[in-house]
Amino acid sequence: MSKYKFNKDQLRFVEDKLGLKGKLGVVIKYLLVSVLLAIFYYIIAALIFNTREEERLVRERELMEREYRNVSEKIDLLEDVLEDLQERDREIYMSIFKASPPDLISSGYSPEVYSQLDSLGDMEIVKFSVKMAQELEAETKTAGQKLELIYNELKGAENSTDIPSIIPIKGMSVNQTGASIGKKIHPFYKTTTDHTGIDLLAPIGTEVVSSANGVVVDVIKSDRGRGNQVVIEHWGSYRTMYAHMGDVLVRKSQPVKQGAVIGRVGNTGLSFAPHLHYEVLLNGKPVEPVNYFFADITPAQYREMLMIALNTGQSLD
Repeated sequence: MSKYKFNKDQLRFVEDKLGLKGKLGVVIKYLLVSVLLAIFYYIIAALIFNTREEERLVRERELMEREYRNVSEKIDLLEDVLEDLQERDREIYMSIFKASPPDLISSGYSPEVYSQLDSLGDMEIVKFSVKMAQELEAETKTAGQKLELIYNELKGAENSTDIPSIIPIKGMSVNQTGASIGKKIHPFYKTTTDHTGIDLLAPIGTEVVSSANGVVVDVIKSDRGRGNQVVIEHWGSYRTMYAHMGDVLVRKSQPVKQGAVIGRVGNTGLSFAPHLHYEVLLNGKPVEPVNYFFADITPAQYREMLMIALNTGQSLD
């Protein structure tokens, strides 16, 4: 549409012809209005309609939320199972050992990890939850297997004192632990030999006690080999052997109770220093003696004693 302006000289309205600048101004004005309208329409459309990417993200979020709910339910279920297993374990332990069980499972709680949960993304939380569920499932399986083994092992025992469960030297500390079973260097021949028991260091004359109820099946007095020895037979195909003793205070076929004094530490036989060589045999085969000190030591002491025993490279006999 043309524009007109009043011409004072001609005293009439004449058509106002735009110059180049005027035309450019009109074009720029229309362009700005068009851009503003386009932005306005895009905002309205974005508020009302989702893009394909947004729809994909929404579906992915819903999927992760469902997965997180499923994992959370699984964790709750596994925690309930673990609680039941712990209660069963406690009942078994109480019925056999007449005491509350030690806490052998170290807590995996980490304040640093849990403090970051608020800042983690959905995928990281899901992965973290899945990992926790897998760990709980593995712990549940392991706990179930251990309970089954304990039940089968102790089935038929009259009480806890029927199986080796205490340290055979009175008042022994962890730092008196020597080499345990395995390949060890012989102190005299300096060759690698099979060591079938554990060396418990103690002064000559220290009392040696029976680690469980049983019957003395053998008493050997000798200046060679393992010196003075006592072998005791216990319930469930267990035997214990005490070697390099000084005084022997029991006789063959004598019944003994757990904790009863059977002799004293010596340095008899092929012994490098005063100590007690102690063995636990199950069905005639030597087993790790430290595993049978559970009634005398805490879990922390057990770990320390086992580390010393396994890392000591030279035996004393």
